[in-house]
Amino acid sequence: MLELRDYQQAIIYHTRQSMSFGRTRPLICLPTGAGKTVCFAWMADQSQRKNKTVWFLVHRRELLDQTVDTFDRFNIPRDRIHIGMVATVANHPEKLPKPDLIIIDEAHHASATTWLKIIDAFPDAFIIGLTATPCRLDGKPLGKIFDDLIVGVTTADLIDQGFLSRYRYFAPSVADLSGLKKHGADFDQEQAAEMLMQKAIYGDVLHHWHQYANDLQTIVYCSSVKHSQEIAEAFQADGIEAVHFDGNTPAAERKQIVADFRRGKIRVLSNVNIVTEGFDMSGVDCCLLLRPTMSLVIHLQQLGRALRPAPGKVAILIDCVGNYVRNGLPDDRRNWNINESVEKPPAYDEKGKLLVKQCLQCFYTFPSGPSICPNCGAEVKLTREEIKNIKDIQLEEIKQTRREDAIKKVEKSMDMSECHTLQEFQAYAKLKGFKSGWAWMAFKARRGKKKRE
Repeated sequence: MLELRDYQQAIIYHTRQSMSFGRTRPLICLPTGAGKTVCFAWMADQSQRKNKTVWFLVHRRELLDQTVDTFDRFNIPRDRIHIGMVATVANHPEKLPKPDLIIIDEAHHASATTWLKIIDAFPDAFIIGLTATPCRLDGKPLGKIFDDLIVGVTTADLIDQGFLSRYRYFAPSVADLSGLKKHGADFDQEQAAEMLMQKAIYGDVLHHWHQYANDLQTIVYCSSVKHSQEIAEAFQADGIEAVHFDGNTPAAERKQIVADFRRGKIRVLSNVNIVTEGFDMSGVDCCLLLRPTMSLVIHLQQLGRALRPAPGKVAILIDCVGNYVRNGLPDDRRNWNINESVEKPPAYDEKGKLLVKQCLQCFYTFPSGPSICPNCGAEVKLTREEIKNIKDIQLEEIKQTRREDAIKKVEKSMDMSECHTLQEFQAYAKLKGFKSGWAWMAFKARRGKKKRE
């Protein structure tokens, strides 16, 4: 018997409400681990009970297997529900009954040609997109495809409620990536791999893994196939059961690798762009980031793999490439929008202090607040940039106070003879409607007169 959690019932209610208001393509945003597939497996079943035909489409073989498993686990019949791979369906849509409802999993890929081919072929069907990250990989909006955005519970809420695990985030830098070039909307991953494929760096990576996540089930995200292979070899040389796989690994072998990882036979799973979206596994205790990215979608999808809950679990997130600086922490509050590009998180608050701090002793990374590291107890001092920001803000506040005082003084006297500072002449010029250059010339003339006197 499938019983939905309160927030799952709420998201379905709001989806139905959106459709009742005339929206035909709502995009549903629920964090990784919130149970999107479960929610909309239930909704698909409700639709087929009304004699509606439903397509539930995914873009990767592992997701297909997991979706089928979800329907089977809850004994949901598939009389009028068809679970399929988008590439297969796009090539031969005529092999399936015409859909009344199409559910698109990992819908941030919906702008791809194969997805659009299906969407455009059935303009009368309702289309529901599911994603944890409602924007394209390059951060651009999805408003040309979907007509409503329904945002449910947040990652922070799910952590507070125990539906996702708490985490500890460490960000030790292992290489200078300041010279990394862009390729399209993201970093050049081949160049990144070259920078990261050095024996000394592998040694640092292993050191940090042993320090923070020793013996935990770990997924490593690498920049290239060769990089991933060498990382797996470095772990193996250190006596750790590690395996690499990628998109070219045969399907049967990939399936066996995933099964071995689930059973704990494999301790470290190194990959390139495979173990991201929809990889449902509560046994992942650690994510090790070795792929620098500017994509918020990639960043959150990767980190989400380790946040599946388990009794007493605290996920370990090790970011060796500074992705948190570009994309924030996994439970940051974000203002999603299908009509505007995703805004990068600000680095500093209104007082000039970093929003995310890092302990230079243990590299623990955490939301700004305490001046003592929550992990090791070391003092967390202000950075040079923070000190400069604070001074600049204080100076601007002083200038603003002087401007306000000048305006008050001029407004009170309305007499140019009372103007002595540039701010006072500017305030006088504004009151009189004089041109912008007048204040400087008048101030200069007053200063010259005083010198002569």
